[in-house]
Amino acid sequence: MKIMIAGASGGIGQYLTKEFDREENELILTYNTSKERIYKTAKARSTIFKCDFTRKAEVIDIFSKIESLDVLINVMGYVENNLICKMEEKEWDRVIDSNLKTVFFSCRYGVEKIVEYGHIINVSSVLGCTGMIGATNYAASKGGVESFTKSFALECLHDRKVFVNAIALGYFKIGMGLNLNAKIEQMTKERIPLKMFGEPEEIFKLIKYIISSRYLAGQIIHLNGGLRV
Repeated sequence: MKIMIAGASGGIGQYLTKEFDREENELILTYNTSKERIYKTAKARSTIFKCDFTRKAEVIDIFSKIESLDVLINVMGYVENNLICKMEEKEWDRVIDSNLKTVFFSCRYGVEKIVEYGHIINVSSVLGCTGMIGATNYAASKGGVESFTKSFALECLHDRKVFVNAIALGYFKIGMGLNLNAKIEQMTKERIPLKMFGEPEEIFKLIKYIISSRYLAGQIIHLNGGLRV
């Protein structure tokens, strides 16, 4: 398969790159600032592009270089937490643009390259449903991704046979889950019925299931150890 991972330099993006490469897929990987990390992960079968997905011109340029895709995975993510009473407009805008506008541009211009019965998967967060003190901008952006996914999926089924879904992730031993201090990590685990963070392989297995389906569309699939049911 020909798979594009938009935001491949992050923790989840790097992990998915390794797993899909192991299966000898043809990968197209993008990064914005973390050049070293993506080149460390990528293999010979990978094509790498630098792209700021908040900038329309750059996104259009990247997709103009791609002939076709079987799967597009949008895993871009950015956190800048603060209480609303202290949050500056620029903090709000950076998170909304990085997490929601990027998905809009990627889907808007990427869908034209998806083959019939191909897939678009947007990565969201459990916080899009539960919310969290100090993360209103992040929660709003992920809630927006989920609403966007539902509506866009209907358009894609009407206009073309492309399946669009999202996965809403809880806490995992990867990416942002590794950046919590010990106290916050323990408090978070106490809220999870399984009392632990998830293994990264669970994310890969879920994505593999989604792209194997010819009937799953417009769904927000939660993977969170029971944190939100």
